[in-house]
Amino acid sequence: MRGRPNLYTDYQKESSIFSNNTQKSWFAILVSLSVAFCFLASDYWILLLTTSFLIAIAGWGLNIVSGLAGQINLAHGVFIGVGTYASAVIGGVTTSSVIGFELDMILWLPLAGVSAAIVGLLVAPITVKLKGLNLALVTLALVFIGSHLFSNFKSVTGGAGLGRKVAILKIFGVNLEKGIEIGSYNLQKNQILYLLCLLVCILAGLGVKNLVRSRAGRAYSAIRDGDIAAEALGINLFRYKASAFALSSFYGGISGALFFTVSGGVEPGTFSLLYSITFVAIVVIGGAGTVLGPLFGALFYTLFPAFIQLVLHTFEIGEQSLPLNLGQLERLLFGLFIILFLIFEPRGLWGIWFRLRNYFKAWPFSY
Repeated sequence: MRGRPNLYTDYQKESSIFSNNTQKSWFAILVSLSVAFCFLASDYWILLLTTSFLIAIAGWGLNIVSGLAGQINLAHGVFIGVGTYASAVIGGVTTSSVIGFELDMILWLPLAGVSAAIVGLLVAPITVKLKGLNLALVTLALVFIGSHLFSNFKSVTGGAGLGRKVAILKIFGVNLEKGIEIGSYNLQKNQILYLLCLLVCILAGLGVKNLVRSRAGRAYSAIRDGDIAAEALGINLFRYKASAFALSSFYGGISGALFFTVSGGVEPGTFSLLYSITFVAIVVIGGAGTVLGPLFGALFYTLFPAFIQLVLHTFEIGEQSLPLNLGQLERLLFGLFIILFLIFEPRGLWGIWFRLRNYFKAWPFSY
């Protein structure tokens, strides 16, 4: 089979994370370009891509439970909030109104994910017994319960309308809030966060890719396609549904811990129903049930407003000349894209990329 990289001689090679040298090369190139981007781009674009990486991590979490395991979850924002406040308590500063232990990032980042996963496991005995509309209503109830707890647990969250500062960016005892000097080069805080979030995003993406090809991933797919048939085949529904919720919550907790470190503060009203629905929309636009879909959706959600501003600036269109303000226009177009993708491309941006990739792989032939 030498010289024919698209043909496989065993299942292990076909199901590997990078099944051929082309994929390995493209991965290395994209990672190299992403690292170089940190030193070439302005703070504005660095912030946008940093946000994209963290939204992608949260999107992968929701995709595990909804896209892979087929369980509706409208409370993903609550699990993100649990991870955010866990990191704020463990790594934040104590004030007169909130508690914080000022521990290292090596501790608060994984513990944020573990805290959210534990909450996911606590609600699992209820959620695994339901599906469809009933499951959606239960997760909807979790949103209101979470909002109430976040607003009233003031020693942790700071209270509604006030909020609190999040965890300090401190790694191995080195405070990185003001950047760090490496030789003659001063690495700024936003660049450090960009590189850190890029690393976590890569690890999270490889984790999802590995999950899909594992025994658990195949069990999730079987449950999604038909839980009764999956149970008849010997798949433990409680075990795998609960693990899907826990793993999804872990990804959400990690994302939340880092996401609000970028902004510097968090307010309990952030984790509303609309916040959770936004992640559902991101997964749908990117491509539910796929590995790259949440990444595509996150990039689209983050960069689309910047693209609108670029178009308006290029054609010298003032915001005052538009019937809607910029925020309303962005929400309107984003909602329109959700409808269009659901009707014309249910596989989202991943489906478009998949067809383009196959076209160029087969070119100049039509199939």
